[in-house]
Amino acid sequence: MAPYNLPTDAVWFITGCSSGIGHTLALYLLTHTSSRVVATARNPSVLSSLPSSPNLLTLTLDVTSETSIHAALAATLEKWSRIDMLVNNAGYGLMADTEGIPMSKARALMDTNFFGATLLTQSILPIFRDTNPATGQIGGVVLQITSMGGRLAFAGNAFYHASKFALEGFTEAVAKEMDPNWGIHFCCIEPGGVKTGYVSAATDKDLGTAPHPAYTDPKLATNVIRKYKSSPGATANWADVEDVVEAIVGVVKRGVGESGEIPLRVPLGSDAWGLLEKGLEKARRDLEAVKEVSLSTSGKEQLDSVGFLQV
Repeated sequence: MAPYNLPTDAVWFITGCSSGIGHTLALYLLTHTSSRVVATARNPSVLSSLPSSPNLLTLTLDVTSETSIHAALAATLEKWSRIDMLVNNAGYGLMADTEGIPMSKARALMDTNFFGATLLTQSILPIFRDTNPATGQIGGVVLQITSMGGRLAFAGNAFYHASKFALEGFTEAVAKEMDPNWGIHFCCIEPGGVKTGYVSAATDKDLGTAPHPAYTDPKLATNVIRKYKSSPGATANWADVEDVVEAIVGVVKRGVGESGEIPLRVPLGSDAWGLLEKGLEKARRDLEAVKEVSLSTSGKEQLDSVGFLQV
């Protein structure tokens, strides 16, 4: 697919702008570019810290509500006639041992982190394909703010990882469904540690129940991670959120490498890149270890028969 041509007056629709990456991205666009910004939050009053500008539209958005999503998209089109960028940033974490998490809490997390993003993605496609060309702009970009935790999993975050793994798989599949002539691009932004409020995200203390007594050993992985996150210097080497935002905008404007294309996945931070590299190395070793068993169930004709599939 050809590189994306980001218009100077691009309309960015950003979810989860009350804090963190979403808020910083909206602020950066308003103060460093001529982009038009739709900043959304469940309670738009929290967006009052963004500078007043004719290029800013603040909207109420509950990503778990289909009605709210369609109303926010319609309000954006009424004001600016098109949407060029969808940034699915709304989401939160929940650190606790899986056995102690009520399913109601797990479903609520999935509704926000996964189903909200997928419904917005589904809803933006006809706007990119059918509405934008009438304004002279072809296609658009879907940025999924996932995490290095969308490809690697760590103890104590099972449902968070489930939501991010699911969003990455969903995005990879949808990207392959697109006609290249539509000019629709997808990118999963995979930050590592970023200096935002995520480190203080919900824990089992917020579930209203005590941690499961079977998991109190301080040597267990979840407790080791808890101790790390609660240490005074835990975030000292994490990425500054402003640097993360600048990198995100740069990927959209210039793509990466000689091709200038927007890649499907972009890890951000040396921790994200380094741990993903180690994960790929381990995955290769694990794949080789099971090769004999895997190939014992069929001949090469089975692989040949599906050679048309894109990987």
